[in-house]
Amino acid sequence: MPTFDQLMAVLPEGQSFAAIRQSGRIYVDKTRYLYRLAVSGGPLLLIRPRRFGKRTLLSALEEIFRHSVAPYDGHESYFKGLEVEQLWPQLRNNDGPFYVLHLNFSELLVGCHSVADFAEQLNAAIWDFAAKEHLVLNDPYYGKEDAWEMLVDAVPDLSLVLLVDGYDAPLNQFSGTDKEAERNDMERELRAFFCLIKACSHKFRFTLITGCTRLQAANNIWGSVNSIVDISQQPEYGAICGFTLEELQRYFPEHLRYAAAQRLQLPQEQVTAQHVEQLVSELDAWYGRYCFDDDGRTQVLSPFSVLSFFSEEHTYFNTFWVNDGGYPELLRKAVLQWSWPKRLRFLAGDSMSLDLYARSEQKQAELLLLQTGYLTRQASVGDGDTSYFFFVAACLPNKELKSAFFRWWYADLLPKSTVISLENMGESFGAKPRAAIASKDAAALQQCCNEFLRDSDSERYPLLQASDIADFLHSCLALTLDLTVTNDDDEHELWGRDELLLAYQGTTVLIAFAYAHKRSESSALLSQAIKQIRTKKYGKTFKLRPVLWRLAMVFCAESREITDVQVVSE
Repeated sequence: MPTFDQLMAVLPEGQSFAAIRQSGRIYVDKTRYLYRLAVSGGPLLLIRPRRFGKRTLLSALEEIFRHSVAPYDGHESYFKGLEVEQLWPQLRNNDGPFYVLHLNFSELLVGCHSVADFAEQLNAAIWDFAAKEHLVLNDPYYGKEDAWEMLVDAVPDLSLVLLVDGYDAPLNQFSGTDKEAERNDMERELRAFFCLIKACSHKFRFTLITGCTRLQAANNIWGSVNSIVDISQQPEYGAICGFTLEELQRYFPEHLRYAAAQRLQLPQEQVTAQHVEQLVSELDAWYGRYCFDDDGRTQVLSPFSVLSFFSEEHTYFNTFWVNDGGYPELLRKAVLQWSWPKRLRFLAGDSMSLDLYARSEQKQAELLLLQTGYLTRQASVGDGDTSYFFFVAACLPNKELKSAFFRWWYADLLPKSTVISLENMGESFGAKPRAAIASKDAAALQQCCNEFLRDSDSERYPLLQASDIADFLHSCLALTLDLTVTNDDDEHELWGRDELLLAYQGTTVLIAFAYAHKRSESSALLSQAIKQIRTKKYGKTFKLRPVLWRLAMVFCAESREITDVQVVSE
C-alpha cells in the first residue's frame, strides 16, 4: 500500500497542464472539452469560481494549440493516452502554426493603481509576446501604445489564439460606488480590447475568456461585443471544471483508501469498498453538489477542497476553499443585510431566486454569491415561460459553505465567542442549550442566554426593548441548534414581538421577555411576564410538539443580562 508521502507526490499542485503531465502527477482528463471548444468556432466566455481548474484548462489549450498532439522537443506529446489524442486530428483549420497569446489579467494588475497602469501593463505584455514570437510591430498608423492593434494586423488569418484568464479582475478592482469613474474607464479599456475580436474575427482561430463573475459592468462590455458566446450555463460544459464523483473515484482510488483508513483508524488492507463509498458520500456532502448548467443535472466537487483534504496526513473536513479566499467585503455586506429569519432559512437549505441581470447593488451582490461559488444553482425558476432565462434558484451547495456561513454569522452575532472544530461545529456550539432544553433546566438556559449576551456586540445589537431581546436570543438559539425558520409557521409570526418560540425535537419552547432598565425593576416585571403568559394563554394556540415548556425571563439593560427566570406551569 502506498505511503502518505507517495500519495502526496502525485497530487497536482496548481501547476500548468504541461507541468502536471511532465511530472507524472494525476491529471483528471478533461481534454474532450478541448476538442469541443475548438469545434465551436466563435469566441467563448466561461465563468467559474476561483480554484476550480480554469487555469489548468487554459494551459491545456495553450499546449495543444502550440504543439498539437504529436511528439516534440524529443519527448512524447503531453496528450498521449488522453481522450483528445484521437479527436484533435479530426479538426479542420488546425494545421497551424498558431500564435497563442495567453494573458492573465490578475497578474497584470499587480502593482497597478489606476486604469492607465493596467493599460500600460497590458500593452507591455503584448509587446513581450510579439518579441518572443518574432513578430514585427511597426505599423506607421499606430503608436507604441497600440500593440494590440498592431499584433492583430501582423498575424496571418486564422492564426491567433487568445486565452484570457481573470478578465473580470480589473473590473472587480475598481468596484464600489466611490470608484465609479475609474470603473467606467476600465469598462471602456476592456471594451476596446475585446471589440477587436469581433472587428478582426478573420484573424482569430480560437478565443476563450474566463473569469469568476459576470455582473452589470461585464454585461456592458459583452453587450457591445455581441459575437462572444457565454458557455457558462450550457449543459454540455457542466463538468468542464471541477471533479465529478466518477472522476473522483477513477483518478484517486488510493487516496480515497488511505483517507478512509485514517478516518476509520484501520489498516489500509482492511478498508472495504463500502468504506470508500461512504467516504465518497461524505466528500460529496462537504465539497460537492456544485451545479453550473441550465439543466441542473451535472454536479461537481470543488477540486481545491478535495485535493486539500487528500493533502492532510490525518484527514479531516475543513473549509479549505473558503479559507483560501476568505470572506469578500462585498459579499459580507450583502448577506449582513439579510434578516435573521432569511439567514436561518438559508442555512437550513432553502433556495432564493436570483436575477441573472440584476442592476441594484444588493441584487448584484447576491448574484455574485452564485457566480463565485458561495451558492449553487438548484433548479430553474419560471419553467415554461420567459422568466426561465432571467432567474435561477440558488442555495448552499454543501457543508463547507454551510459551515462557513455559520461561522461568519455566528461571529456577527457573537464576535467575542471562540470558533471551534468545524466538523462538529453545530453540535459543539449547541451542546449547552441542547442539554438545557432536554433537561428542562431553566437556570442552565438562562446561563446560555447570558453567554450569548456577554459575547455580543452592544453597538451592532443595542437591545433597546423586549422584542430586540427576543429576536437576538431567537437567532442565537436557532443558529446554535441548527433549527429551521419557515415562512408560514407560528415561530415566524413571533419575530419582532416580546416572545420567543422555537421547536427543538419533542419540545416547544416559549419564552416571554420583560425589559428592565434597572435591576430593582426585575422582580415586578417577572411577575407581569408570568401573568401575561397565563392570561393570553401563550403556547396554547400554537402547533405544539409533545412537550410545551413556557418560561418568563427579565432582561436588565443596566447589566445587559437575564437576571430572572421562572418556569410557567399550566
